[in-house]
Amino acid sequence: MAEYTPYPTVEFDGGLTYADETIANISITLGRRDIMEQPSAGYATVELWTDADTPIPVTLSESVQIYIKDSNSVDQQIFGGVISDININLDQYGNIGSVARYTITAVGPLAQLNKRTAGAATFPKQKDGDRILAILTEAFLTEWDDVAPTLAWNGVPSGTTWATYDGTALSLVNGLATNIDNPGIYELMDYSSGDANALTLAQEAAQSGRGVLFESEDGDIHYDDYAARASNPTITLTANDILARGLSTAAQWSEIANDVEVTYRAGTENARDEQSIILYGQLTGTRSTTLHNQADAATQATQFVQTRAYPRMYPEVITCPLHTPTMSNTTRNSLIDVIVGTGVATDELPAVFGTSFRGFVEGINWNLTRYTADLALTVSAQSETYPHEIWYQIPPTTTWAGYTPTTDRWMDL
Repeated sequence: MAEYTPYPTVEFDGGLTYADETIANISITLGRRDIMEQPSAGYATVELWTDADTPIPVTLSESVQIYIKDSNSVDQQIFGGVISDININLDQYGNIGSVARYTITAVGPLAQLNKRTAGAATFPKQKDGDRILAILTEAFLTEWDDVAPTLAWNGVPSGTTWATYDGTALSLVNGLATNIDNPGIYELMDYSSGDANALTLAQEAAQSGRGVLFESEDGDIHYDDYAARASNPTITLTANDILARGLSTAAQWSEIANDVEVTYRAGTENARDEQSIILYGQLTGTRSTTLHNQADAATQATQFVQTRAYPRMYPEVITCPLHTPTMSNTTRNSLIDVIVGTGVATDELPAVFGTSFRGFVEGINWNLTRYTADLALTVSAQSETYPHEIWYQIPPTTTWAGYTPTTDRWMDL
């Protein structure tokens, strides 16, 4: 296995590029901390060095793309967003030289969605993917009536065209049709409450549909409906790929819910796990949705209690140092391409974590220098997305012969 060096580069507005010794370090956070919540806006922090008398020509709202080399020394994008903060500190200044440090924060497209509104026109009863596509279309597609009526041509920057008037959202608009799973899985009730925060509306629809609204590494917004991740590719990790030091988990009483309610258009649906109640006491949980149908609310209540009636014992974060010489080129390149919902599998965890794990990526955190690339993956178990019974949930009078006509091997369970 060949040595690997990430050599990150940062590109501003599609042209101005910084690399090598001008980069001190880079950190990137995408996705979510827990499967029970929707992802927040991603962000990247970039520290650049320059001479104090050589300003870096960047401004707020400029686009930012961050790349690292793959195993074939080809640049691969791992973040896209716009500049939200610029801080400048003078670390050294004098006759022998000067050093200025720029700390630039960039935010992902969900932050832009959070600055926009949608819902001025009513949304009909529709499935979750269709609702999210409608929200994003209204939020990002600029129309003539979005422009202030008092705006004169001489008030528009020179060189601006209609196509570039709302330039920070161009790539989002171009990718909406292919990046949003539609129509979706669950039917949502109609909406007629008027203009509201677009991110809140979209996350509410995603949560009700049990899908995920997330940012990809190329700076686009995606929506995966509930069924989508079942067919996503899986990265299989060996002991050589995982940083064992620092692995941790915590079985938390506060996460257990064995008596749950799911609200929908016309009321609530309830589900309970009696065995869990006997073991841990009655622990309630609620989920508010905009579901239209009672049957969908009942299904979600049942699956909610299946995923939360018992404690979790797998590592919640798996860290992979891509610069380790023991990692294969194939695995490294797959990890560079990871997105929210990518499958993760391993049979080489320490025994205290159960040895084997099958799950999905929920959050992505990069820490980069010129020579190192640490990728920390926040993960969830497969059963938290697609629940299945565990032994505690099988009636104690069930016999092996009568368990199910199609099951005749332990591995089928």
